[in-house]
This record gives sequence, C-alpha cells and structure tokens, in this order.
Amino acid sequence: MSMDFKQLQENWNNDKESRKPNSEYINSIYNKIKKKQQENFFFYYGTILILMITCIGISLFFYYVAPVKHLLSRIGAGLMISGLIVRICIEIISIGKARKINELDDILKTTENTAKFHSYRKFIHEIIAPIIITLYTVGFFMITPEFSIYLQKWQVILMNISYVIIGIILFFVIRKGVQKEMKKLKEISDIKNDLENS
Repeated sequence: MSMDFKQLQENWNNDKESRKPNSEYINSIYNKIKKKQQENFFFYYGTILILMITCIGISLFFYYVAPVKHLLSRIGAGLMISGLIVRICIEIISIGKARKINELDDILKTTENTAKFHSYRKFIHEIIAPIIITLYTVGFFMITPEFSIYLQKWQVILMNISYVIIGIILFFVIRKGVQKEMKKLKEISDIKNDLENS
C-alpha cells in the first residue's frame, strides 16, 4: 500500500514538473505583457499631452483673449483649469504605478499589483473622471452669463451648442480609449494569472 502511494506521489510530482512552463514560454508571456503595457503607456502620455495643450490653451484664452471679471466667471474658469490639472496629475500617478508593476520580478506580487492597478484605473474612469467632467461643465456654464454681456445672443447659444456637441464627440472618443485600456489591463492580468497558475 505504501509503495502504491509512493508511486502515486512520484507520478504526481513528475506530472507537475512536466506541466511547468519552460523559459521560452515564460519569455513569450512576458513579451506579450510588455507590449500591452507599452500600448497603455502611449495612452497615458497621449492623454497627458492632450490635457496639457487644453489646459494651456484655456489658460491663455482667459488671460489674453477673454479675461473674465465677475467672481462667478472666475470660479468657473478656476473649475475648468483645476479639473484639467487634477486629471493630468492622475495620469502622472498612473504612469508611476504602472512602472512599479514593471519593476517587480515576483509573479504573485506582479499579479496582485496588476489587479490593484486595474481597480485603481477603473475607479478613476468610473468615479473621478465623471466628477471632473461635471465640474468642468459647471465651470463652463458659470462663464456663460459674462460672455452674454459681450457677445450677441446667437453667439452664446452657438457656443453652448458647440460645447455640448464637442462634449458628446469627446465622450465617445475617450470612452473608446478607456475601453481599450481596460481590455489591455484585463488581458495583462489574465496572462499573469495564467502564468502564476501554470
């Protein structure tokens, strides 16, 4: 009976050894992970660049072209600019968090950190981003009363309609980018889990 158990244990260990991934397989998995992470980094840097250009453009507009004078308008401009700055900071923090995942060698820690990062990015996209967009929109419409003093009614209406149209277009463009990012993060997490469980 003990010989049968010993044989069974030996077979189990041999089977376990034979199912261990070889270094070539591990390298191909890590290359896939690295490629997907690089694609995400391009997304983060692209987002930062777009947000910075928008922030600088709006700041210069309010400083040189249409310096707002009323308190309500200044608060609105402040909401718009500070919302963009907060979003830029979030993307910079995301890059730092993503780089930490890259530096880890331990598969279990890497998998855990990828899952945490995935949750962090999901929280940003589902909670923080809508709050920032809402504050930005409120800020925009807080400036409208002052603009209506200097512009004709049809120009103000056109400005508000164009804001809504551009907002809807940007919503779908950003949503598509976010979905791609979340898909890549999930794929990375799945690959690392497969690697851990193999």
